[in-house]
Amino acid sequence: MKKIIYDLGSNNGSNIPYYLLKSDLVVAVEANPKLCEIIKKNFKQDIDNRKLIVENCIVTVLRDNEDKDFYLHRYQNILSQFLKPNNDILKQYLKVKLRSRNIISIIKDYGEPYYIKIDLEHYDSYILKELFLRKIYPKYLSIESHTSEIIDIIIQNGKYKSFKLVDGSQIHKRYKNRIIKNINYSFSSHSAGPFGNDIDGLWMGKKNFIFLLSIVGFGWKDIHCSLEDKPFKYYLPVQLLLYSKRKLIRRFMKIIIFFIVIYFLSIYFLSR
Repeated sequence: MKKIIYDLGSNNGSNIPYYLLKSDLVVAVEANPKLCEIIKKNFKQDIDNRKLIVENCIVTVLRDNEDKDFYLHRYQNILSQFLKPNNDILKQYLKVKLRSRNIISIIKDYGEPYYIKIDLEHYDSYILKELFLRKIYPKYLSIESHTSEIIDIIIQNGKYKSFKLVDGSQIHKRYKNRIIKNINYSFSSHSAGPFGNDIDGLWMGKKNFIFLLSIVGFGWKDIHCSLEDKPFKYYLPVQLLLYSKRKLIRRFMKIIIFFIVIYFLSIYFLSR
């Protein structure tokens, strides 16, 4: 089957080189016209070869091909959004009219997804619900999760049972010099990072994954789901180390060493 990756919220295209390595076709969807021009310039050959399609539009769950208000952030393009920002930060945005497209229509145009990455600044849950409502379940799915809402939607749906987590702030540090399709590849900061089995660690079941989230918290983190891979059961402490910052790892190791020392000292004194 043809592997099609949908990059919803492509920004400047930092994910595209990796996605091109992992697919037959990449559909990059980005609302900001200036960012789309950057993508078209940097990936002209892939576009000409029909390996990459750029959809310059707002992706919505509404009627297809209508002009909608979109809010371009004046200083950080990664914060641009479709939903109207709160009044206290509204001055940071420029309201423009842009073409919109319905997510289901986009998928009908280009084909069944192998992997969908969703990063749409406060509109992620709308797209996720629409995909599930239309029974669209890609083999791999990732979605940014600043609150528990996203994992609640996924768990309640029940289709996905294997999960991993990617910490956005650590991608450029943790995923350097990886061999992807026989190419030495390093993920840049502000990219979405790897998906599927390119992510470190084993796939987690629902209970372990929810427990992990309760420990590390939400924020700039992507929840990854798989229909392809079975979850493992007995490895949570190792996974916690993978998702922990270095200070927490050192603290954890100090605690382990402390208990080991106490254990051997108790054996020593009890044997005298």
